[in-house]
Amino acid sequence: MNGTRATGGLRAQRGGPARTAVACATLACLVLTGASCAPAQPPPGGSGAPERTGAPRVDEPLATEAKRAYPCASLTDAQAVAAGAPPGTEHRALHDGTGAACLWEPEASAEGAKIAVSWPSDTPDLDVLYGLRDEQAYFEETTLQGYPAVFANQNDRRDRHCVLYVGVSDDAVFSTAVDTFGEDGAPGPCDAARKAAGSVVDNLRQDPAA
Repeated sequence: MNGTRATGGLRAQRGGPARTAVACATLACLVLTGASCAPAQPPPGGSGAPERTGAPRVDEPLATEAKRAYPCASLTDAQAVAAGAPPGTEHRALHDGTGAACLWEPEASAEGAKIAVSWPSDTPDLDVLYGLRDEQAYFEETTLQGYPAVFANQNDRRDRHCVLYVGVSDDAVFSTAVDTFGEDGAPGPCDAARKAAGSVVDNLRQDPAA
């Protein structure tokens, strides 16, 4: 369950200004792309709750503490394979000051998707992403099993790379990032990101403490 080369990526595939890091969120971006990423910061505010910028409220929040602490519990290896990673793909966790991520990457000789699931501590809720929507090359609102979600990234390379953010409470968001590198027959990266995210939500519902 450890050891393979890691991948992931929560912002653009190459470079970009630090403020767009809401589509970056964790060190998984560095692992996937080789580009450094600064964490998104909530807009400055005074006393009281900050003004919301448009993200829908979450009616049935899910407990996320266990998955944040152990990000690889967010998605099983079998679920990663079902989302497009090739059979036998292993994973490893990464943690730093911006959050935690779990990364799946095929061996160099294998074809299939690279997948990252991340819990960004510096993107405390989906509303932060809404506040930076004008800085994204694409920003497509959607829902996932009743939870608000957004496909977003600074660069639009959705033929090969796609990132989906899901708000599972008013103060917790995770993202799934998929890179298919355009292999023939590979699932579309946004479809794969949605499938992986759906499995994360299933796991949060079924076993939130694990």
